[in-house]
Amino acid sequence: MVYLHARYAVSHPHLLRFLPTALLAVALAAGHPAAAQAPPTVTHIGTIQGTGAAATPGTYTIEGIVTGVYPGLNPGGFYVQEAANATDGNPATSDALFVAQPAATVQVGDKVQVTGTVLESAEQPSFNQAVLTTPTIKVVASNASLPPFTILTNSTFNSSLLEPYEGMRVQFSAPLTVAENYSLKQRGELQLSTSGTPFQPTQFVDPNDEPATGTHIIGNSNAAAVNAYQAANLAHVIILDDGSAASNPKPIPYLDPVLHTVRVGSTIAQLRGILGYGFNQWRVQPLPGADAPVFRVVRPAVPSFGALDVKLASFNVLNYFNGDGQGGGFPTPRGAKTAVDFARQRSKIIAALTQMNADVVGLMEMENDGTGPNSALQDLVNGLNKAMGAGTYAFINDGGATQQPNNTDAIHCAIIYKPAAVAPLGPALVASVTGVFERPPLAQLFTTKRHARPDTLGLVVNHFKSKASGNGVDADQNDGQGGSNDRRRAQAQALVKFINQTVRPAGASRIICIGDYNANYEEDPIDILRAAGLVAATPPNSASFVFKGLTGSLDHCIITPNMVGFIDVQKWHINSGEPAFLEFDQAGEATDVNSPFRSSDHDPVLIGVRFLGIANSSTGTSGNRLLVYPSPATGPAVFHLASVVPPGVSPVILEFYLLKGQPLLRLTGTVSMLQTELGRYTAHLAPGIYLLRLQGKGLNKTQRVIKD
Repeated sequence: MVYLHARYAVSHPHLLRFLPTALLAVALAAGHPAAAQAPPTVTHIGTIQGTGAAATPGTYTIEGIVTGVYPGLNPGGFYVQEAANATDGNPATSDALFVAQPAATVQVGDKVQVTGTVLESAEQPSFNQAVLTTPTIKVVASNASLPPFTILTNSTFNSSLLEPYEGMRVQFSAPLTVAENYSLKQRGELQLSTSGTPFQPTQFVDPNDEPATGTHIIGNSNAAAVNAYQAANLAHVIILDDGSAASNPKPIPYLDPVLHTVRVGSTIAQLRGILGYGFNQWRVQPLPGADAPVFRVVRPAVPSFGALDVKLASFNVLNYFNGDGQGGGFPTPRGAKTAVDFARQRSKIIAALTQMNADVVGLMEMENDGTGPNSALQDLVNGLNKAMGAGTYAFINDGGATQQPNNTDAIHCAIIYKPAAVAPLGPALVASVTGVFERPPLAQLFTTKRHARPDTLGLVVNHFKSKASGNGVDADQNDGQGGSNDRRRAQAQALVKFINQTVRPAGASRIICIGDYNANYEEDPIDILRAAGLVAATPPNSASFVFKGLTGSLDHCIITPNMVGFIDVQKWHINSGEPAFLEFDQAGEATDVNSPFRSSDHDPVLIGVRFLGIANSSTGTSGNRLLVYPSPATGPAVFHLASVVPPGVSPVILEFYLLKGQPLLRLTGTVSMLQTELGRYTAHLAPGIYLLRLQGKGLNKTQRVIKD
């Protein structure tokens, strides 16, 4: 065997012929060390991201600072953003990229050099976000300064506006409002809006006509405006994610540490995070520590009123079913599945009604099992009287021992009242229109007891057909009114007949109609009631229900014109804005059984009545205002006479009307004098829509205004 030092062999080439090939290669390499490997070419992330909708695919080496690590995303990984002095200098391109690495080997603040394949498609692992896959990672330094936040001043979130910031650290310049919390428990997500609480389009936009008359129900000529309003809603919404793709995160993120909730309408003053994209939506991934999202959450107190003759409430109690009334009979068809669940539901409903402390309450979604000792209605009254004192409440007997007359549905409308405050006048009245109502209206006349001279009042409780289904003429017409709108129109027309042909002849001249109409403020059923001369006294900018991130008002107070000026209507927002996971059937053992919040999915409506006239006693900040909606998408504007009366026009004749044309006020004078008198007069009016007519030299204008 030949042993030869490599250096000796190289210096004596005639000996190389004796070496095996492999050993020869070693000898030559040892004699001539290879040149150092050239460093990879680093490409600006902005060059990869480009100015288009998708990144340029390929294999690249990037360099930047790790700004966020999210192993729980799908795929897991981290965001890399170039330092401020190392970008391509083009504000139209993003300076950040997501690196897919499920078990991340880096931490925030690492300066890294990463080589891998960039792709962006609808498929995994991209999901339409630029992703660097199969990474080779080199940590260049640690504890680097993070890139500054990019301030987002835009109020809408389409891809052309947000693509330049994909993957970057961002800060929103204006407060954001929680629009929806439905997916918070399951997916750790909140929908946030830059335009305040998004409303259902038909809360302000009439599908039939523009400007809305409030009484027209034919056709859908204004459906395009409804759809445009909805498009504007969607454009203002962005998702706040929790940095994870896991279902049912524990703990549930973003809850107030004291109230243990985050409500629709809660706000965050300065959201910071990393802008990403997934599941077809732009979303913000949260940051830890001082930059973590913190929301301002406020729960409202019970609305207060001044001196009243009678206080009423309307409350949908979310399928109050008590089984067989003796501890068994569970699961129920629509309500609680177990006796334990029902006990939780019952406690929360009683807590809400106790705090409302109304003299008369109209109830929806009570089990339709009659008025016997084991009925749901008797059970609720028993619970209230145990909490508030024996004999505090009684119920109106509608004549059905085991089932409400004219009602074959599983639920019915009911009325409870305080015998100390009011007395029923005559029997209960149940609408008998066959084939129109699933749950017929229930009416009762009352006389008041608080004064020597009693006053008479008629109350009608309603629950119209829901929007969830419908076929044929009841199919969703894509005009914002949902399914079964034709059915609800028929029910509104039948309600008018019931009032005129049954309730009025029974002796009621002053009538209040409450309940769940399953129709927003500008939808056909409410138009029909207004066209019949009734007044929608619930403020249009109030809310009682949230569905798919949109707030609306399905629960209304409708009154006869002679009640205008004698009532105050307020909603107690204890349910619609609260997360559904606080309901008894979802919260389980964690249910706060002593809290009225999320006792149902609808907010109750409270109505104060004073027959000598009532001043608006709203506890809100709106006070006494007349509003116009020149652009529903941007919200209301306070109405001022000076904005519609040209300078120099004096005197001016002002006439104020109900929507159907009944005159309420006529004044003549200067603009400033009329503004003062108008404010003084409307302070006593019920919330709702009114007409204002102005006449003067060169002036003849009719203005639709809304009293809040």
